[in-house]
Amino acid sequence: MKVELRFSFFAVLGFMICTDREGVMLMCALACALHECGHLAVMLAERRPPSSVVFYGGGIHIRGGSTSLPAVIAGCAVNAALFAVFGAFPWGSGQLRLFGVYNLLIAAFNLLPIGELDGRRLLELALIRAFPPEKAVRYSDICERVMTVIVLPAVLLLVFSGYLNFSAIIFFFYASAVEILEKI
Repeated sequence: MKVELRFSFFAVLGFMICTDREGVMLMCALACALHECGHLAVMLAERRPPSSVVFYGGGIHIRGGSTSLPAVIAGCAVNAALFAVFGAFPWGSGQLRLFGVYNLLIAAFNLLPIGELDGRRLLELALIRAFPPEKAVRYSDICERVMTVIVLPAVLLLVFSGYLNFSAIIFFFYASAVEILEKI
């Protein structure tokens, strides 16, 4: 399995670490890494390992390997389990509960049917069961466009109402640009 480390990954990571005052970035990076380990564990158990793992400005992308339902859902399942252990119970420190909540947010984000996220692949798997493959892909593209139209204003609303800081909107637009450039 080939591992690619792109400059954009280090640029975003460096920016986030430099602007992170509460240690949130490290907890989120760990939750993201554990998410991807969930995918990898199932792929290896199915004996269908990926061809590469790419670390880029938009996150971590696994190429090749199993695209079965268990492999696709495994990352979010790991995050949900970590939320159940650390975030849902009133025991432990505030930092551990916060780590659990970040895992829940990462699972929810990854379930969006956009780009390379797990939600897009789950939607495609469901649509392929219901429609011929060419229609399934077309319907998936339509859902992605609709979600993008919904998510972009939602992010802007969260930033301007004070729920997200300004660096979040910079990261969102940067990650979106990286996603678009990766497809070119």
